[in-house]
Amino acid sequence: MLGLFLFASATEAGDTDMKFPSLTVDGQTYSNVVVFSKNDKHVTISHASGMASLKTKSLDTATLRKLGYAVAEEPTTALPPIIAGANDPRIRELQERVQKNVEEFLQQVDRKTLYEILALIGIIYMFFCYCCMQICRKTDNRAGLLVWVPGFQMIPLLRAAGMPWWLYFVPVVNFFAGIVWCFRICRVRQKSTFWAILLLFPVTSIIAFLYLALSGHPHDEGETETGRIKLGYQGTTSTFG
Repeated sequence: MLGLFLFASATEAGDTDMKFPSLTVDGQTYSNVVVFSKNDKHVTISHASGMASLKTKSLDTATLRKLGYAVAEEPTTALPPIIAGANDPRIRELQERVQKNVEEFLQQVDRKTLYEILALIGIIYMFFCYCCMQICRKTDNRAGLLVWVPGFQMIPLLRAAGMPWWLYFVPVVNFFAGIVWCFRICRVRQKSTFWAILLLFPVTSIIAFLYLALSGHPHDEGETETGRIKLGYQGTTSTFG
């Protein structure tokens, strides 16, 4: 152990005749411990079952100080408080309580209710896939089968926005690509930038996504209006003819 040295001679009986009710070293506990000798590397003890020679580097800081060793203070870092917090009895009690509550909830939920929950999740997922398909269709892009595969819906959506699909697989880059996608898809759908801003936030993104999927397209409305004009013109011609 670094920073370890002796205050006094290791062979003086008055300095080494120390007793401990118990001493734990490397996972082994010794009882009725009496220290006979010590040096900078080893401590010789007798215990209830016999004699033993212990390495000083295996002893904890408190025991070393009781034996007369001077131990240098270890530099403080941010890691020990985190480890100490993880070993805090209150945190362990909270974790056990949460685990117990989850187990009780699962025991109370019967199989029928569980199937209903799974069915609801399935319906929501299918509706999400349908919305992805509609966004692709309204941008004149084929969604393909990927729109129904979990985790791969973003590939056809990137294509719908005119962006390379491989951006989805590049770490960090895919995060910024998602931000750019919000503005590109709104531009392709000929929607206001306001909806792109709503797509950036978790709660409002649901509303904006549904709007992009289910709202009409100005191009479609133009075709409908053109069709009405043609029908009206033909009707006028037939009347006067």
